[in-house]
Amino acid sequence: MYEVDFLPVESEGGSGSKSGDAITVRLTVESGARDAVIVIDGGYSAVGEDIAEHVRRWYGQDRVDLVISTHPDADHLNGLKTVIESLDVGELMIHQPRLHAVNVRDFSNLEALDDLIAAARVRGVIVSEPFAGATRFDGQLTILGPSQLYYETLLDDYLAHSAGITAAAPSVGKSIFAAAKDLLARALSHFPIETLSDDVRTSERNSTSVITLIRSQDRRLLFTGDAGIEALELAAHEYERLVGPFSTYPLDFFQAPHHGSRRNLGPSVLDRILGPKGAPFGTTTSFISSAKASPKHPSPKVVNALSRRGADVHATEGRTITHGHQSPSRAGWTALTPLPPLVEVDDE
Repeated sequence: MYEVDFLPVESEGGSGSKSGDAITVRLTVESGARDAVIVIDGGYSAVGEDIAEHVRRWYGQDRVDLVISTHPDADHLNGLKTVIESLDVGELMIHQPRLHAVNVRDFSNLEALDDLIAAARVRGVIVSEPFAGATRFDGQLTILGPSQLYYETLLDDYLAHSAGITAAAPSVGKSIFAAAKDLLARALSHFPIETLSDDVRTSERNSTSVITLIRSQDRRLLFTGDAGIEALELAAHEYERLVGPFSTYPLDFFQAPHHGSRRNLGPSVLDRILGPKGAPFGTTTSFISSAKASPKHPSPKVVNALSRRGADVHATEGRTITHGHQSPSRAGWTALTPLPPLVEVDDE
């Protein structure tokens, strides 16, 4: 049994236009006497209490065995402090840049990261770093990336670029976020020609995201944070080394990275992990965490690319969505309808 929940995350400050990740998992541990609860990212600060309430209400407990912080952006990290303070947490897996770089002065959101680690230590929570090869729950959870070497390379590059920035990037006018989008308004009756490109790149900071594989008997679930194409390719290599080829051991669940951004996925890596267009390795459920008012998340190009490869694609868009196997029914919850083919536009 497992159940995966994606809680809605929208930016703090009222606009609600920026997406984030807040994921909870309940998993039957095959060697244990009880289910394990895992939290992967915590959204913005206000989302932390939503996670705590969700665990209490739908999982019926105050215990979280493992919290994973994929990377330190505020839309993924800031809510985790409330999770640590509100629930009985066993372990926090989080990268600690101070252990891997001499000068982290230009590391964004460092204070929140330090506060989270301090809060964990005060409460006796085990603090560890999630590098490729780490396992928990007798191998049912495996970290596929990044490796420590890859993380340190990305961290050095990120800090070098940050130190070279002399002025803040211009802000985007609020008018672009004035109206919430309606994905179904872009619906088509057929898939357009694929325009997703391999020639895209996300930031070094996003690429440090923890990529996590969860296995429940013969089912496999992949969580990706904001990882980019290169990081996903490295994680795919680790998957194939540990599990076998995706064609033989296909994914049952795939989190589209970075809220469905077109800068984090390309056709080649999707062909590798899901199968080519028209000949997917299997039917995969794919979740996207995207704010309803975000003008660019999820990208229709990504939604369509996933769907072409056999995925049933769903986005949070202001609601909690759930995926499970042999999980308890929930009163008042209704079945999800996959997103249809969407009009593809230059959305970023």
